[in-house]
Amino acid sequence: MTTPIPYAHRMHYKLTPSDYAALHTRLSAAVPGRAAAVHTLRFASYRFTNRWTQNAAENLRFSLHYYDNDPTYLQLVRQQGEEYTYTMVAEAECRALLSGDTDWLLGRSNPVLQDFYECLTGQMLLPQVMMTCRREIYRLSNLDLWVALDTDIRTSLEHMKFLDPEQLALETAEQEGQYLMELSYSDTIPDNILCILEETAPRRQLLAATALPA
Repeated sequence: MTTPIPYAHRMHYKLTPSDYAALHTRLSAAVPGRAAAVHTLRFASYRFTNRWTQNAAENLRFSLHYYDNDPTYLQLVRQQGEEYTYTMVAEAECRALLSGDTDWLLGRSNPVLQDFYECLTGQMLLPQVMMTCRREIYRLSNLDLWVALDTDIRTSLEHMKFLDPEQLALETAEQEGQYLMELSYSDTIPDNILCILEETAPRRQLLAATALPA
């Protein structure tokens, strides 16, 4: 999951189903939230996987997303460090991309799509993994606080099924869905939210933590 702005602190945790249920109940009562089914296709260069380079273009990451099982329009996300930039892609354009056709990108003046084309053709950027899940987002914008709960997370390497949620569901039916939480904030966590989060702290598993330089 990704946040839309560069929060100073970001942490990812693995949850148990019972702890998710407790967090969902308490957060829903305390913080405005929204939920959606999310389908994500991540791209990666197998030439530059897991290493940082001095070439800015080589450090770009891209992913495609659509929501609530409707791939009519998709969101292409460009990530460089903690900076995210978004643009829209039509379903027909995505289908062309999945079949190996990148020429349509040449006719678009959008800088995100231009960078995407350069990475696809110059760095062997390829579809790497798909993820499908249900995402709940609880956000306090005045405090720069973001809590996201991802449930029933399933993954697949069959990227040609990305735009077909029913086939994707069949592909991942044997998987045991995972539960994750992302906590992102800029300054401090309010005491009432901190108390809610600490209820499940003894059983949470920290997967990753990042902090922007002061």
